[in-house]
Amino acid sequence: MDSLSRSSVAAASAEGEGTQPAGSLAGSLTVLEWGIRVVLFASFIGVLIQPLNALSLNQALYPLILYGLLAAAYLLASVPTVAAAIRRQAESQPLGMALLALVPLAPVMLYARTALNMELTGLLFIGALVFLPAACAVLNVPQLRRADVSLGLITVALPLLLPYTPDSGIGTSPESPTAFDIAMRLGAFLLPLALLLFTTHEQKQRLNFLFVCAVLSLWYAVQFGAFPALPIAHDTEVTYFQLAVIPLFLYVLAVAGRFDRLGMLFKPSPRGVSVVAANLALLAALGVPLGLVTGALAPAFQGPPLLEAATQALNIFLLVGLPQEILFRGTLLTYLQDALRLDAGVAAVISGILFGAAHAQNSAGFGWTFILATLAGIFCARAFLATRNVVAAGVVHTSARWVKWLLFSG
Repeated sequence: MDSLSRSSVAAASAEGEGTQPAGSLAGSLTVLEWGIRVVLFASFIGVLIQPLNALSLNQALYPLILYGLLAAAYLLASVPTVAAAIRRQAESQPLGMALLALVPLAPVMLYARTALNMELTGLLFIGALVFLPAACAVLNVPQLRRADVSLGLITVALPLLLPYTPDSGIGTSPESPTAFDIAMRLGAFLLPLALLLFTTHEQKQRLNFLFVCAVLSLWYAVQFGAFPALPIAHDTEVTYFQLAVIPLFLYVLAVAGRFDRLGMLFKPSPRGVSVVAANLALLAALGVPLGLVTGALAPAFQGPPLLEAATQALNIFLLVGLPQEILFRGTLLTYLQDALRLDAGVAAVISGILFGAAHAQNSAGFGWTFILATLAGIFCARAFLATRNVVAAGVVHTSARWVKWLLFSG
């Protein structure tokens, strides 16, 4: 890793057009912003540990510590001043900051080796899944270089191939891949190749190829099951990497100097509320009739207790809605605008299509699931573009998903 040199990161610090310098992130949060974050993530920990009530203290201690560490990392990684400090350190200590991304592996290494009998090879592959995106983000420069191509494509290919690699030590996909799965993985790998083949010389001057490869790699590691499903505790569905990848993704954005593009503020405003409400109303007006007519949605009101409904909404927001909006709108949509200079509407549609494809892949097919998810993604993009705050898009996403859980099946 001698390529992680100071000179490389000095080049990376040259800002591409459409990005903000790290110093612009340094504005401190208001007391209200800090208060909202603390309450939100304290509630998040409470939701996560709720299934542990029946466990003894000895049994609950390990998951309690992990939940607390991951929730704290999520909280801190969402703070602009922390992101600015990470960026400055990446410029002065590139190798150290790339290696720092491996910290989330420490709490699970002993557990994975003893409780799950995971081979050392598996731990090394997990380390590569974490380290390579961080290294790409550190080494990233706007202009495309020949040396970037091989590193970027290897970083993207690893999570696509790893689940089906013999003797990987992870064993997440024991069955043979289906034709649909192979097609999805091939399509995923073609995304960075398309950037190389179909961009103009001018666009290649601000392509930020290693950055987008880092983003795609982390997305694919989750989407295609490259991370092992390490349970934090028995009788809980939330896995360790399902949580750990969220602060890790925010860390990669901070290292690359792209955190400010998220506009990640939790402070509500009258304009933000109106934008969210308008996009939810339009999405409901178009999506619900379409879903009912096509059979993609079927009425199925659950009538859950109020606490269960509130817990579900918080779970969706922090584990699904906000993280996915950070990826699809705060990162990929802004990348399309900044690097490729695409019109906002075109970028919104592309991010919606990628969003739809990701959800259709989870449903083992395209069809109406893809169309409805794409439609939802476009309205989330509209909320983000109107406010430049990824939290607004996250609220639209969460509300739509929560209403679907509450009122419909399918």
